[in-house]
Amino acid sequence: PTQPGAAAAEIRALQVHDCYLVVETTDGITVIDQHALHERIMYEHLRRRVLAGGIEVQRLLMPITVDLSAREAGVLLDQLDLLRDLGIHLQDFGGNTVALTGYPRMLAKADPKTLLQDLVELFESAGRKVERRDLIDELLHMMACKAAIKAGQRLSFEEMDALLAQRHLCDDHHHCPHGRPTALKLTRAELDRQF
Repeated sequence: PTQPGAAAAEIRALQVHDCYLVVETTDGITVIDQHALHERIMYEHLRRRVLAGGIEVQRLLMPITVDLSAREAGVLLDQLDLLRDLGIHLQDFGGNTVALTGYPRMLAKADPKTLLQDLVELFESAGRKVERRDLIDELLHMMACKAAIKAGQRLSFEEMDALLAQRHLCDDHHHCPHGRPTALKLTRAELDRQF
């Protein structure tokens, strides 16, 4: 399919099943998992920002209050400094309620309660012996996953082009932060053998 008014040569990718981008290469084709690639891009972007101390925080005029269990609220309130380093600003709101007063801009679409419960789960699964650096890395993985384009999300041609352009800015655009491949390459010879 071509975009109205666009030459076919300008189309860099074709989206399939609203999950994969198919790109022609000089020696075959590459099938890219849009979520895995965007997750890697977001992870590296976030990591660079955290290391530089420059996460963009969306401050809220009206805090979002989230009711949690006493255990969940305690886990989060024990980690306020670490969460602040990641751009998540919380305050004790009394009882089992916490107030979210700021969050990374890239998580604007995330549900606050789900985000906080996921953070609690991650803190609890990491245990007390995990090093701060490793915990930050795990938190960045989670945040990147939440901020990334989802499987089943229809992309415009501009969004596809932007995603493909950003992959070359990553240190490792071949794998998502969890180690899964972001793309599958099929050479012309492999395609010819199949047909």
